Amino acid sequence: MLARTCADTLGAMHTCLTLTNIGRRWYVEREVSGLISSIRSYCDSIHSCDISVEGPSGEGQARCWRVDLRIRVFDEILRITERAPESDDPQQALSRVLAAIRTRATAQLAKISAQHGDSCTLCA
Repeated sequence: MLARTCADTLGAMHTCLTLTNIGRRWYVEREVSGLISSIRSYCDSIHSCDISVEGPSGEGQARCWRVDLRIRVFDEILRITERAPESDDPQQALSRVLAAIRTRATAQLAKISAQHGDSCTLCA
């Protein structure tokens, strides 16, 4: 199962979310929405943000969440991928993956902000 949602609001970043193999995991969109909101509030100069979430599939140890994040800010493209085993609590595993993505994204956004001076006011 593949679902894709894109949103573009005036004065805000363009966001696309692609969900694969999510099934009945109702919490996925809420968790990802929190990531998008956090990134948006961290840096107001982001042009676009594409997030792909792939739910666990396969058997045994191979079952893992995979999240790919692509952010376009200024003239730079950030690409971050994280994976985590499904574990006994899939929602908690997804939360860990998204937290790792957020940490890496904000660190990279801070570096880009420093290169562009005060252009990214919330990053500084």
